[in-house]
Amino acid sequence: MAPYDKMPDDSVPEPDDSPLGELAEAEPEEAAPSGELEELAAPAGEPSPPAGEAASGTEDGAEPPGEAEDGAEPPPAQRAESPFVRSVKRLWFRAANAFYAYCYFVGIQLLRTTRAKRRHVAHGFHRMEEEAAARRRKYFNRLRARLRGYWRDLVSPLTELREQCRGFSKAVDNARRYGTSRNVANVVLNAAGFWLKRLWRIFRTLLNYAAPIAACVLLYFTVRYFVGFQLALHVEYNGVDIGYVSNETVFTEAEKDMKERMILGDVLVADPTAEEEDTNEVQEAEQAAEEAEEQAKTIRPRFELTPVTRDPFSRFMGRFVHTADPSQLLDADELTNRLIRAVSRSENNPDGFAVEEATGLYIDGTYIGAVTDGDGLLDLLYEMKERYRTSDMEESTSIQFVKKVEVKQGLYPSGPNGSIRSLEEIRSLLDKEERGKKIYTVVSGDDPLKIAAKNGITLDELKAMNPGVDVSLFPGDELLIANSVPYLGVKVTETIRYEEELEYEITQRTDPDHDIGYYQIVQQGEKGVREVTAEIVMTDGVETDRNILNTTIVKEPVNQIVVVGGNRPLKVIPKDSSGRVASGAFQWPTIAGSINPGFLGYWGHTGSDISWSGCYGSPVLASADGTVVASGWRGLYGYCVVIDHGGGMQSLYAHCSALYVSAGQQVSQGETIAAIGATGNAYGPHLHFEIRVNGTPVDAAPYLYG
Repeated sequence: MAPYDKMPDDSVPEPDDSPLGELAEAEPEEAAPSGELEELAAPAGEPSPPAGEAASGTEDGAEPPGEAEDGAEPPPAQRAESPFVRSVKRLWFRAANAFYAYCYFVGIQLLRTTRAKRRHVAHGFHRMEEEAAARRRKYFNRLRARLRGYWRDLVSPLTELREQCRGFSKAVDNARRYGTSRNVANVVLNAAGFWLKRLWRIFRTLLNYAAPIAACVLLYFTVRYFVGFQLALHVEYNGVDIGYVSNETVFTEAEKDMKERMILGDVLVADPTAEEEDTNEVQEAEQAAEEAEEQAKTIRPRFELTPVTRDPFSRFMGRFVHTADPSQLLDADELTNRLIRAVSRSENNPDGFAVEEATGLYIDGTYIGAVTDGDGLLDLLYEMKERYRTSDMEESTSIQFVKKVEVKQGLYPSGPNGSIRSLEEIRSLLDKEERGKKIYTVVSGDDPLKIAAKNGITLDELKAMNPGVDVSLFPGDELLIANSVPYLGVKVTETIRYEEELEYEITQRTDPDHDIGYYQIVQQGEKGVREVTAEIVMTDGVETDRNILNTTIVKEPVNQIVVVGGNRPLKVIPKDSSGRVASGAFQWPTIAGSINPGFLGYWGHTGSDISWSGCYGSPVLASADGTVVASGWRGLYGYCVVIDHGGGMQSLYAHCSALYVSAGQQVSQGETIAAIGATGNAYGPHLHFEIRVNGTPVDAAPYLYG
């Protein structure tokens, strides 16, 4: 709404010179609602008409609004505004005028300030451009003056010489024409002296410029020569020039390889699979090693640092210093052969010894021996790997040696004391076994008898290497199944496909109308089937790793639904058809102690005996919730308690000294049911604890420790 500067009251002062003064003369086009307000304002300088005459003014030819057409009743007259309303409007219009004037002033000032700042910034940039242009002109003038000075320094001696040449030419002509020969000689000598001085001046000027340039060029080529500068070692061994190596590590490796093949004629190639050696043989080997070490002390390698040439400039420098070409650098194998040649011509062994080109066999970096038939050695190694290939293996099956096997061609000492062996000797050596451990990792469903059968050993051998395996055995445990392994083991990596069963889940429904231990199958479960693609790793015929690559469900399992008594599900019922009971389903049935002996600890022992010093009379605790089905004397068991936990699971507590529960009574896990004693067939106080599945005793240790 547009502000107004005057209300329809004569007492309102005239409008000031504010920007709204012009707007105050405009009359609003919209009329106030009928019966509430009159016209809001009248034209400036005219009094407002009375309320009854507000609508008397009409256009030409129009009837007054107070008279009805065709005898109709006139409309009711509008009600006059109250003084309060007019005062409020007057205040509102004044406030609006003041706010508008303030905004107008602020806007004008903002525009002025912005324009002033813009002019200042533009002036500052313009001044910076002028200063930069002045600096450029100044530096350009200085550079131009300096270049002109350099040019004058270079040209002025030549100009002066040219002028002097003309003067000397005239002087010589005058001396010849008017003087004697002596005068001519003096003029020539003066000219020669002047020329020498001026030439020296020119040379000195040129030297001032040429010397820095020459220094920069020399620095460039020097840096280029030494950047990436590589040094090599020139090797002399046993007085023989061997060649060049990149570093001392190459020589050390080659010398070690040489000493493995032979040590100054005394071959030290031992059988790495030998478990026992005769004392005399050990002493002889030690004595030979000491003698070889003493002989080795007489041979000292001599090294000389030599730069390696890289480019034509370096080769040019090589005319003045001793350099090596990169193609002359020897690797460890070639250096080994040259060292053997050098040692074979040792002064300590003037007759020398025979060396022969052969193929050496190295296993895990250890020299085993050499054969002259290199192809036969490769065929032997291939044959040893192919022993593990079966007809049903895919072409992608990988067969590799467990250890790193290398063959190297080179020079090896031959003769009776040489290290060259026959192919059959190498074969018999590789077929032997060496000391070492072979570990088996227990998987689900394993028992000691199965593990022994899997690994080709007897149960007694398994127990001897793993004491207590019949007492405690869990998936993931590592068992020692061999104290020796093949010297050259073979690892087979194969991708296989097979089907395996999927366990079904067991869902419990509680029925409080029945006692704890009640168990009824409502829906039988069915196992599913899935196809598995796996990568297995077999080491010497024993599976050591299995990686599942893909699984495909062939048949979905059908869950089993059972009804159990009580108000809560039974912990002792397995979660699925695998029969594995959840951890904590059975708790330790006493307040202390340990198992000794365990399940099948001796012939006919079907339980786990728990005892400790002073255990007589200690409480026996219910291992899980259930209903007591037997409590009393049971022959060899003495006083015992049998609790039914449902799902075919029962627990038995025998040799008790006192019983605190009776048949038919429901007990909770951890409740005291008896006291430890020595009744029945017992030798000393202990608790004979059994867990029975469908009436058959099983090992209780996995349930208690699981």
